[in-house]
Amino acid sequence: MKNLGKLSAAALAIAATAPMAAHAATISGWNTDNVVLGGPVSGTATDASVVYDRTLPDANAATNGQIYYAAPEAGDPGLRVSNTGYTTGQGTFDGCILASSTAECNSGFQSGKRFKQQLTDTGPVDLVFDVTTTDSDSLYQVFHRIVNLSGQKLESFSVQLGTGVGSGFQASTDGDGLAFSSSVELGPNNEAAFSQFPFGLFGSTEQPNPNPNFTLGGFFDTADRSGFDLNSPNEDTLTSDGFYGRYGAIFGDWLDQSMAPDGLLWDFDGVSDPLVMAWDNGLGWEVRRGIDDSLDGVMGTLSAKDVYSLDESLWETYAYDDIADIEEFLKGVMLEQDSIEDLANLNLNYAIALGSNFTGSSFTLRVDTNPAAVPLPAAAPLLLVGLGALGFARRRRASRKA
Repeated sequence: MKNLGKLSAAALAIAATAPMAAHAATISGWNTDNVVLGGPVSGTATDASVVYDRTLPDANAATNGQIYYAAPEAGDPGLRVSNTGYTTGQGTFDGCILASSTAECNSGFQSGKRFKQQLTDTGPVDLVFDVTTTDSDSLYQVFHRIVNLSGQKLESFSVQLGTGVGSGFQASTDGDGLAFSSSVELGPNNEAAFSQFPFGLFGSTEQPNPNPNFTLGGFFDTADRSGFDLNSPNEDTLTSDGFYGRYGAIFGDWLDQSMAPDGLLWDFDGVSDPLVMAWDNGLGWEVRRGIDDSLDGVMGTLSAKDVYSLDESLWETYAYDDIADIEEFLKGVMLEQDSIEDLANLNLNYAIALGSNFTGSSFTLRVDTNPAAVPLPAAAPLLLVGLGALGFARRRRASRKA
Protein backbone atom coordinates (compact mmCIF):
# COMPACT_ATOMS: atom_id res chain seq x y z
CA MET A 1 0.00 0.00 0.00
CA LYS A 2 1.34 3.40 -0.96
CA ASN A 3 1.14 6.14 1.68
CA LEU A 4 -0.46 9.46 0.91
CA GLY A 5 2.28 11.71 2.26
CA LYS A 6 1.40 15.35 1.64
CA LEU A 7 -2.17 16.07 0.65
CA SER A 8 -2.96 18.46 -2.17
CA ALA A 9 -4.68 21.74 -1.47
CA ALA A 10 -7.81 20.35 -3.08
CA ALA A 11 -7.79 17.35 -0.80
CA LEU A 12 -7.33 19.50 2.29
CA ALA A 13 -10.47 21.36 1.38
CA ILE A 14 -12.59 18.19 1.42
CA ALA A 15 -14.78 17.88 4.52
CA ALA A 16 -16.09 14.62 5.89
CA THR A 17 -19.84 14.04 5.77
CA ALA A 18 -21.81 11.77 8.09
CA PRO A 19 -24.02 9.14 6.45
CA MET A 20 -27.80 9.39 6.90
CA ALA A 21 -30.07 6.37 6.76
CA ALA A 22 -32.82 6.39 4.12
CA HIS A 23 -34.72 3.98 1.89
CA ALA A 24 -32.86 4.20 -1.38
CA ALA A 25 -32.74 2.59 -4.78
CA THR A 26 -31.10 5.06 -7.16
CA ILE A 27 -27.37 5.68 -7.53
CA SER A 28 -26.98 9.45 -7.58
CA GLY A 29 -23.24 9.71 -8.17
CA TRP A 30 -19.67 8.85 -7.24
CA ASN A 31 -18.84 9.90 -3.68
CA THR A 32 -15.30 11.29 -3.78
CA ASP A 33 -14.77 11.93 -0.06
CA ASN A 34 -11.87 9.43 -0.18
CA VAL A 35 -10.55 10.61 -3.54
CA VAL A 36 -8.07 13.24 -4.70
CA LEU A 37 -9.60 14.21 -8.02
CA GLY A 38 -7.55 14.56 -11.16
CA GLY A 39 -7.77 17.69 -13.26
CA PRO A 40 -9.11 18.51 -16.72
CA VAL A 41 -7.28 17.05 -19.72
CA SER A 42 -7.10 18.02 -23.37
CA GLY A 43 -5.27 16.93 -26.50
CA THR A 44 -3.70 13.61 -25.57
CA ALA A 45 -3.04 14.41 -21.90
CA THR A 46 -3.79 11.92 -19.12
CA ASP A 47 -4.54 12.16 -15.42
CA ALA A 48 -5.99 10.11 -12.58
CA SER A 49 -8.26 10.46 -9.58
CA VAL A 50 -6.46 8.72 -6.71
CA VAL A 51 -8.55 6.60 -4.33
CA TYR A 52 -7.59 6.37 -0.63
CA ASP A 53 -8.48 4.11 2.26
CA ARG A 54 -10.24 6.76 4.37
CA THR A 55 -12.12 10.02 4.21
CA LEU A 56 -9.83 12.93 3.39
CA PRO A 57 -8.06 14.96 4.58
CA ASP A 58 -6.00 12.52 6.61
CA ALA A 59 -2.19 12.47 6.53
CA ASN A 60 -2.22 8.71 7.24
CA ALA A 61 -4.33 7.89 4.20
CA ALA A 62 -2.89 5.34 1.78
CA THR A 63 -3.79 4.26 -1.73
CA ASN A 64 -3.83 1.05 -3.72
CA GLY A 65 -5.45 2.39 -6.86
CA GLN A 66 -6.77 5.18 -9.02
CA ILE A 67 -9.24 5.96 -11.80
CA TYR A 68 -7.23 6.78 -14.91
CA TYR A 69 -8.48 8.76 -17.89
CA ALA A 70 -6.96 10.00 -21.14
CA ALA A 71 -8.04 12.67 -23.61
CA PRO A 72 -9.69 12.72 -26.03
CA GLU A 73 -11.51 9.51 -25.09
CA ALA A 74 -12.40 10.57 -21.52
CA GLY A 75 -12.15 13.52 -19.19
CA ASP A 76 -12.10 14.19 -15.47
CA PRO A 77 -12.79 12.75 -12.99
CA GLY A 78 -12.65 9.45 -14.90
CA LEU A 79 -15.91 7.89 -13.72
CA ARG A 80 -19.58 8.87 -13.69
CA VAL A 81 -23.07 7.47 -13.11
CA SER A 82 -25.82 7.66 -15.72
CA ASN A 83 -29.49 7.32 -14.73
CA THR A 84 -30.78 7.07 -18.28
CA GLY A 85 -32.61 3.78 -18.72
CA TYR A 86 -32.02 1.52 -21.73
CA THR A 87 -32.66 -1.99 -23.01
CA THR A 88 -30.25 -4.28 -24.86
CA GLY A 89 -30.12 -7.98 -25.60
CA GLN A 90 -28.45 -8.34 -22.20
CA GLY A 91 -31.30 -6.89 -20.15
CA THR A 92 -33.19 -3.75 -19.18
CA PHE A 93 -31.23 -1.31 -17.04
CA ASP A 94 -32.07 1.86 -15.13
CA GLY A 95 -28.60 3.25 -15.75
CA CYS A 96 -24.94 2.39 -15.66
CA ILE A 97 -21.56 3.20 -14.13
CA LEU A 98 -19.12 4.18 -16.86
CA ALA A 99 -16.19 6.39 -17.82
CA SER A 100 -16.61 10.17 -17.81
CA SER A 101 -16.64 10.30 -21.60
CA THR A 102 -19.15 11.31 -24.26
CA ALA A 103 -20.26 7.68 -24.51
CA GLU A 104 -23.64 6.63 -23.16
CA CYS A 105 -24.63 3.35 -21.55
CA ASN A 106 -25.89 1.92 -24.84
CA SER A 107 -23.07 3.24 -27.04
CA GLY A 108 -21.32 0.76 -29.30
CA PHE A 109 -18.11 -1.25 -29.17
CA GLN A 110 -14.90 0.70 -28.42
CA SER A 111 -16.89 3.87 -27.67
CA GLY A 112 -14.97 4.54 -24.45
CA LYS A 113 -17.62 3.37 -21.97
CA ARG A 114 -15.33 1.47 -19.62
CA PHE A 115 -13.84 3.31 -16.67
CA LYS A 116 -10.22 2.34 -16.04
CA GLN A 117 -9.32 1.38 -12.49
CA GLN A 118 -5.55 1.06 -12.15
CA LEU A 119 -4.41 -1.17 -9.29
CA THR A 120 -1.21 0.56 -8.21
CA ASP A 121 -0.53 -1.79 -5.29
CA THR A 122 -1.99 -4.95 -3.81
CA GLY A 123 -4.80 -4.51 -1.32
CA PRO A 124 -8.36 -3.15 -1.48
CA VAL A 125 -9.54 -0.17 -3.51
CA ASP A 126 -12.91 1.24 -2.40
CA LEU A 127 -15.20 3.20 -4.72
CA VAL A 128 -18.16 4.76 -2.90
CA PHE A 129 -21.47 5.62 -4.58
CA ASP A 130 -24.23 7.80 -3.12
CA VAL A 131 -27.83 6.64 -3.31
CA THR A 132 -31.11 8.56 -3.12
CA THR A 133 -34.55 7.67 -1.85
CA THR A 134 -37.06 5.95 -4.14
CA ASP A 135 -39.74 3.32 -3.69
CA SER A 136 -38.59 1.11 -6.54
CA ASP A 137 -35.74 -1.25 -7.31
CA SER A 138 -33.10 -0.39 -9.91
CA LEU A 139 -30.48 -2.18 -11.96
CA TYR A 140 -27.16 -0.68 -13.07
CA GLN A 141 -24.77 -2.15 -15.61
CA VAL A 142 -21.10 -1.59 -14.76
CA PHE A 143 -18.54 -0.99 -17.53
CA HIS A 144 -15.35 -1.73 -15.62
CA ARG A 145 -11.72 -2.37 -16.51
CA ILE A 146 -9.05 -3.19 -13.95
CA VAL A 147 -5.41 -2.68 -14.87
CA ASN A 148 -2.51 -4.37 -13.10
CA LEU A 149 0.00 -1.66 -12.19
CA SER A 150 0.90 -3.25 -8.85
CA GLY A 151 4.48 -3.97 -9.87
CA GLN A 152 3.99 -7.72 -9.63
CA LYS A 153 2.00 -10.57 -11.08
CA LEU A 154 -1.43 -11.14 -9.56
CA GLU A 155 -2.86 -14.58 -8.86
CA SER A 156 -6.47 -13.61 -8.18
CA PHE A 157 -8.89 -10.81 -7.38
CA SER A 158 -12.33 -10.20 -5.91
CA VAL A 159 -15.08 -7.61 -6.32
CA GLN A 160 -17.28 -7.06 -3.28
CA LEU A 161 -20.21 -4.88 -2.27
CA GLY A 162 -20.53 -3.27 1.14
CA THR A 163 -20.33 0.04 2.97
CA GLY A 164 -17.46 2.13 4.32
CA VAL A 165 -13.83 2.25 3.21
CA GLY A 166 -10.50 0.88 4.38
CA SER A 167 -10.59 -0.69 7.83
CA GLY A 168 -14.18 0.57 8.17
CA PHE A 169 -15.47 -1.54 5.28
CA GLN A 170 -18.46 -3.71 6.15
CA ALA A 171 -19.46 -6.43 3.70
CA SER A 172 -23.00 -6.44 2.39
CA THR A 173 -25.23 -9.31 3.52
CA ASP A 174 -27.89 -11.36 1.77
CA GLY A 175 -31.26 -9.66 1.49
CA ASP A 176 -30.12 -6.15 2.44
CA GLY A 177 -31.17 -4.61 -0.89
CA LEU A 178 -27.66 -4.54 -2.39
CA ALA A 179 -26.38 -7.35 -4.61
CA PHE A 180 -24.76 -8.32 -7.88
CA SER A 181 -27.57 -9.11 -10.28
CA SER A 182 -28.13 -12.73 -11.26
CA SER A 183 -30.93 -11.94 -13.72
CA VAL A 184 -28.89 -10.36 -16.52
CA GLU A 185 -27.17 -12.12 -19.44
CA LEU A 186 -23.90 -10.29 -19.94
CA GLY A 187 -21.52 -13.00 -21.04
CA PRO A 188 -21.09 -16.25 -22.92
CA ASN A 189 -23.60 -18.94 -21.93
CA ASN A 190 -25.83 -16.19 -20.48
CA GLU A 191 -23.47 -15.54 -17.58
CA ALA A 192 -24.54 -12.76 -15.21
CA ALA A 193 -20.92 -11.74 -14.58
CA PHE A 194 -17.73 -12.50 -16.45
CA SER A 195 -14.24 -11.20 -17.13
CA GLN A 196 -12.30 -11.06 -20.36
CA PHE A 197 -9.01 -9.78 -21.68
CA PRO A 198 -9.63 -7.17 -24.37
CA PHE A 199 -10.94 -8.16 -27.77
CA GLY A 200 -8.16 -8.61 -30.33
CA LEU A 201 -5.77 -10.72 -28.26
CA PHE A 202 -7.80 -13.89 -27.74
CA GLY A 203 -10.71 -15.52 -29.48
CA SER A 204 -12.78 -16.03 -32.56
CA THR A 205 -15.00 -13.30 -33.97
CA GLU A 206 -17.91 -15.70 -33.50
CA GLN A 207 -17.93 -15.70 -29.64
CA PRO A 208 -19.78 -13.31 -30.18
CA ASN A 209 -18.04 -10.62 -32.20
CA PRO A 210 -18.46 -7.23 -30.47
CA ASN A 211 -17.59 -5.49 -33.73
CA PRO A 212 -19.41 -6.94 -36.77
CA ASN A 213 -17.14 -4.94 -39.10
CA PHE A 214 -14.08 -6.76 -37.76
CA THR A 215 -13.32 -10.28 -38.96
CA LEU A 216 -9.89 -10.98 -37.44
CA GLY A 217 -9.39 -13.52 -34.66
CA GLY A 218 -7.23 -12.92 -31.60
CA PHE A 219 -3.48 -12.51 -31.96
CA PHE A 220 -2.54 -15.07 -29.30
CA ASP A 221 -5.49 -17.40 -29.90
CA THR A 222 -7.79 -17.18 -32.90
CA ALA A 223 -10.28 -19.69 -31.49
CA ASP A 224 -11.01 -19.01 -27.82
CA ARG A 225 -11.30 -15.97 -25.60
CA SER A 226 -9.44 -15.76 -22.30
CA GLY A 227 -10.00 -14.25 -18.89
CA PHE A 228 -10.59 -15.26 -15.29
CA ASP A 229 -13.44 -17.58 -14.36
CA LEU A 230 -15.70 -15.86 -11.81
CA ASN A 231 -17.46 -17.46 -8.85
CA SER A 232 -20.22 -15.96 -6.71
CA PRO A 233 -19.93 -17.41 -3.19
CA ASN A 234 -22.79 -15.10 -2.21
CA GLU A 235 -24.89 -12.37 -3.82
CA ASP A 236 -22.42 -9.64 -2.84
CA THR A 237 -19.09 -11.11 -3.97
CA LEU A 238 -17.38 -12.06 -7.22
CA THR A 239 -14.11 -13.98 -6.95
CA SER A 240 -11.72 -15.12 -9.66
CA ASP A 241 -11.05 -18.84 -9.97
CA GLY A 242 -8.16 -19.37 -12.35
CA PHE A 243 -8.01 -18.69 -16.07
CA TYR A 244 -10.11 -19.89 -18.91
CA GLY A 245 -8.50 -19.82 -22.33
CA ARG A 246 -4.79 -19.58 -23.13
CA TYR A 247 -3.63 -16.59 -21.10
CA GLY A 248 -2.31 -18.61 -18.15
CA ALA A 249 -0.58 -21.17 -20.36
CA ILE A 250 1.30 -18.44 -22.24
CA PHE A 251 2.04 -15.87 -19.51
CA GLY A 252 1.44 -17.55 -16.15
CA ASP A 253 -0.26 -15.25 -13.64
CA TRP A 254 -1.82 -11.90 -14.53
CA LEU A 255 0.97 -9.64 -15.81
CA ASP A 256 1.77 -6.21 -14.45
CA GLN A 257 1.76 -3.69 -17.28
CA SER A 258 5.54 -3.28 -17.06
CA MET A 259 5.94 -7.02 -17.68
CA ALA A 260 3.88 -7.11 -20.88
CA PRO A 261 6.01 -8.09 -23.89
CA ASP A 262 6.57 -5.66 -26.73
CA GLY A 263 4.79 -6.03 -30.03
CA LEU A 264 5.09 -4.63 -33.52
CA LEU A 265 1.86 -2.71 -34.06
CA TRP A 266 0.14 -1.36 -37.16
CA ASP A 267 -1.86 1.81 -36.62
CA PHE A 268 -4.07 1.23 -39.63
CA ASP A 269 -6.41 4.21 -39.31
CA GLY A 270 -5.04 6.53 -36.59
CA VAL A 271 -8.27 6.19 -34.59
CA SER A 272 -8.88 2.57 -33.62
CA ASP A 273 -6.59 0.49 -31.44
CA PRO A 274 -3.56 -0.60 -33.50
CA LEU A 275 -3.26 -4.22 -34.57
CA VAL A 276 -0.56 -6.47 -33.12
CA MET A 277 1.26 -8.03 -36.08
CA ALA A 278 4.22 -9.62 -34.26
CA TRP A 279 5.41 -10.00 -30.67
CA ASP A 280 8.63 -10.50 -28.75
CA ASN A 281 8.54 -14.19 -27.90
CA GLY A 282 11.89 -14.05 -26.09
CA LEU A 283 13.86 -15.13 -29.15
CA GLY A 284 12.90 -12.42 -31.62
CA TRP A 285 9.85 -10.99 -33.39
CA GLU A 286 7.35 -13.75 -34.00
CA VAL A 287 5.01 -12.78 -36.85
CA ARG A 288 1.53 -14.31 -36.50
CA ARG A 289 -0.43 -12.21 -38.98
CA GLY A 290 -0.22 -11.49 -42.68
CA ILE A 291 -1.73 -8.99 -45.14
CA ASP A 292 -3.58 -9.73 -48.38
CA ASP A 293 -4.54 -6.61 -50.34
CA SER A 294 -7.55 -8.36 -51.88
CA LEU A 295 -9.39 -9.29 -48.68
CA ASP A 296 -11.30 -6.01 -48.27
CA GLY A 297 -12.32 -5.95 -51.93
CA VAL A 298 -10.43 -2.72 -52.61
CA MET A 299 -7.08 -3.24 -54.31
CA GLY A 300 -4.33 -0.71 -53.67
CA THR A 301 -5.62 0.45 -50.29
CA LEU A 302 -4.70 -1.56 -47.22
CA SER A 303 -7.16 -1.75 -44.33
CA ALA A 304 -7.71 -3.81 -41.20
CA LYS A 305 -9.90 -6.17 -43.25
CA ASP A 306 -6.83 -7.10 -45.30
CA VAL A 307 -5.16 -8.62 -42.21
CA TYR A 308 -5.48 -12.35 -41.63
CA SER A 309 -4.16 -14.82 -39.06
CA LEU A 310 -1.31 -17.03 -40.19
CA ASP A 311 -1.58 -20.75 -39.68
CA GLU A 312 0.64 -21.79 -36.77
CA SER A 313 2.91 -23.69 -39.15
CA LEU A 314 3.63 -20.37 -40.90
CA TRP A 315 4.58 -18.38 -37.82
CA GLU A 316 8.11 -17.11 -38.26
CA THR A 317 10.53 -15.54 -35.80
CA TYR A 318 12.71 -12.73 -37.17
CA ALA A 319 15.79 -11.24 -35.52
CA TYR A 320 15.16 -8.12 -33.46
CA ASP A 321 16.93 -5.93 -36.03
CA ASP A 322 14.92 -7.33 -38.98
CA ILE A 323 11.88 -5.06 -38.63
CA ALA A 324 12.36 -3.80 -42.19
CA ASP A 325 12.05 -7.38 -43.46
CA ILE A 326 8.87 -7.84 -41.43
CA GLU A 327 7.41 -4.64 -42.90
CA GLU A 328 8.27 -5.90 -46.38
CA PHE A 329 6.50 -9.20 -45.64
CA LEU A 330 3.48 -7.16 -44.46
CA LYS A 331 3.13 -5.27 -47.76
CA GLY A 332 5.18 -2.29 -46.64
CA VAL A 333 3.06 -1.09 -43.71
CA MET A 334 4.83 1.00 -41.06
CA LEU A 335 5.18 -0.80 -37.73
CA GLU A 336 5.67 0.71 -34.30
CA GLN A 337 7.30 -1.10 -31.40
CA ASP A 338 5.30 -0.78 -28.20
CA SER A 339 4.20 -2.76 -25.16
CA ILE A 340 1.14 -4.99 -25.60
CA GLU A 341 -0.50 -3.24 -22.65
CA ASP A 342 -3.84 -4.98 -23.03
CA LEU A 343 -2.26 -8.06 -21.45
CA ALA A 344 -2.46 -6.14 -18.14
CA ASN A 345 -6.04 -4.97 -18.77
CA LEU A 346 -9.00 -7.07 -17.67
CA ASN A 347 -12.56 -6.14 -18.60
CA LEU A 348 -15.24 -6.88 -16.01
CA ASN A 349 -18.90 -7.22 -16.94
CA TYR A 350 -21.58 -7.31 -14.23
CA ALA A 351 -24.61 -5.42 -12.92
CA ILE A 352 -25.60 -4.12 -9.48
CA ALA A 353 -29.15 -4.57 -8.21
CA LEU A 354 -30.25 -1.91 -5.72
CA GLY A 355 -33.50 -2.57 -3.87
CA SER A 356 -35.93 -0.16 -2.25
CA ASN A 357 -35.19 -1.92 1.05
CA PHE A 358 -31.56 -0.76 1.03
CA THR A 359 -31.29 1.57 4.04
CA GLY A 360 -27.89 3.16 3.51
CA SER A 361 -27.05 6.52 2.00
CA SER A 362 -24.14 5.03 0.05
CA PHE A 363 -22.52 1.74 -0.85
CA THR A 364 -18.96 0.65 -1.63
CA LEU A 365 -17.63 -1.30 -4.59
CA ARG A 366 -14.38 -2.91 -3.40
CA VAL A 367 -11.73 -4.51 -5.62
CA ASP A 368 -9.06 -6.55 -3.86
CA THR A 369 -6.16 -8.59 -5.22
CA ASN A 370 -3.80 -11.39 -4.22
CA PRO A 371 -0.21 -11.31 -5.49
CA ALA A 372 1.21 -14.36 -7.18
CA ALA A 373 3.82 -16.37 -5.34
CA VAL A 374 7.34 -15.34 -6.29
CA PRO A 375 9.23 -18.47 -7.45
CA LEU A 376 12.55 -19.24 -5.84
CA PRO A 377 15.64 -18.79 -8.03
CA ALA A 378 16.79 -22.01 -9.68
CA ALA A 379 19.77 -22.31 -7.32
CA ALA A 380 17.73 -21.65 -4.17
CA PRO A 381 16.77 -25.28 -3.40
CA LEU A 382 20.43 -26.33 -3.64
CA LEU A 383 21.39 -23.41 -1.41
CA LEU A 384 18.79 -24.41 1.19
CA VAL A 385 20.01 -28.02 1.10
CA GLY A 386 23.58 -26.80 1.52
CA LEU A 387 22.69 -24.59 4.46
CA GLY A 388 20.77 -27.45 6.04
CA ALA A 389 23.74 -29.78 5.65
CA LEU A 390 26.07 -27.16 7.12
CA GLY A 391 23.80 -26.76 10.13
CA PHE A 392 23.63 -30.54 10.60
CA ALA A 393 27.43 -30.81 10.48
CA ARG A 394 27.79 -28.06 13.10
CA ARG A 395 25.30 -29.81 15.40
CA ARG A 396 27.26 -33.09 15.06
CA ARG A 397 30.53 -31.38 15.96
CA ALA A 398 28.89 -29.67 18.92
CA SER A 399 27.45 -32.96 20.21
CA ARG A 400 30.89 -34.64 19.98
CA LYS A 401 32.48 -31.85 22.02
CA ALA A 402 29.80 -32.22 24.66
